[in-house]
Amino acid sequence: MKNSVFNNKIGSPNSFVFPRLTEEENRLILASIFEQLLIFDSITITTSRVNFPLAFLISQIGINNVERLVESGYIKFMIWSPLLMQGTGKQLEDGTIDESTIYGQPPIAAGSLIKDDLDPEKNIDVGLSHFNLHNDRKRIFKKKALKNYVIPNGMDFSSDSAKIVIDAYKANNLAELGLPFEKDPDQLDLKERQLMLQLSHKVLETAVLSQYNYKSYENYEHMKICKQNLQNIGKAYNVANNTSEILRLENLPNLKALYLQENLDFESVFKLRHLSNAKYYRKWINNVGESSNAQEVTKEYLNELKGNNKFFESSEGKFVKNSGMFGIGTALGAAIAGPVGAAAGFGLGLLDTFVLDNILKGKNPSMFIEDIRTEKEKMLT
Repeated sequence: MKNSVFNNKIGSPNSFVFPRLTEEENRLILASIFEQLLIFDSITITTSRVNFPLAFLISQIGINNVERLVESGYIKFMIWSPLLMQGTGKQLEDGTIDESTIYGQPPIAAGSLIKDDLDPEKNIDVGLSHFNLHNDRKRIFKKKALKNYVIPNGMDFSSDSAKIVIDAYKANNLAELGLPFEKDPDQLDLKERQLMLQLSHKVLETAVLSQYNYKSYENYEHMKICKQNLQNIGKAYNVANNTSEILRLENLPNLKALYLQENLDFESVFKLRHLSNAKYYRKWINNVGESSNAQEVTKEYLNELKGNNKFFESSEGKFVKNSGMFGIGTALGAAIAGPVGAAAGFGLGLLDTFVLDNILKGKNPSMFIEDIRTEKEKMLT
């Protein structure tokens, strides 16, 4: 099963204007994408009818790289079709707002983007319209991008989410979230309605992620209202944090810092992602790192290094282990084989990766970590 992560942080899917981002904010977004491309199989990016994410990516890494990401299926786009709204009052002739008009009205209204805004071809055109590209270039890109669009049924999701939150409020299940049941839903004031709308967006998000089996960087555990969807949502933040802990253990910067501080070119993500050890690492960390804390993942990582698995009971495994062909960092040498092991300087230089593939039934997560170390050292030379 593919490990797909949900990304709604490139602008807001609920906004219909382009955000004004600083150069530092741009770099932080790219660093997150860089990290996600290395530890997940694919990223699904939410976009609104103005398609800021596509325009952002093209402006930052170029249309050729975006096309490569899309064509390979590493990045998909989801038109965020569901809408949740609330009334804020009636504007008077003097410009002031009469908030009293909200009373007696439902606190949340469900909706969806109109059919025209749900057209993927139009959505791509909107994103490309900010660039001076030849029509043939646009046509080639659009043909590839169209295959990687996801469009949820907005009205169904938004209606269900609004109903769930209002019902939870009536049952006083939102008290610990700051919204106790003290009055009828249609009597909530503007501040209370705004809080309910925020909670509705969270429920909506968990419902969509649950439907499409996406992993999320958001931590919803504190929201009991989302419990019906939580069991189907992968914990991407755990996978990322545990990867950072392993890199720290190996005396390496985390993947975001590697991009931000080591001046790594974004295109290097293709090289790192395509390394023979990367696919194994993604599968391993998503398997053990999603529901485990850093201590548990570190223990599992060390167990892999020490050979505490079935493969290393075989003669081939003992040969690989005893020959020092196990791709681990010297920082962990002492933990595996004592001072002698640390001095040996474990590495993959003695065997070609292709040969290892034929010996090992499975790989080892540390091999990918060493690939990262090698790439980092190349940057310093």
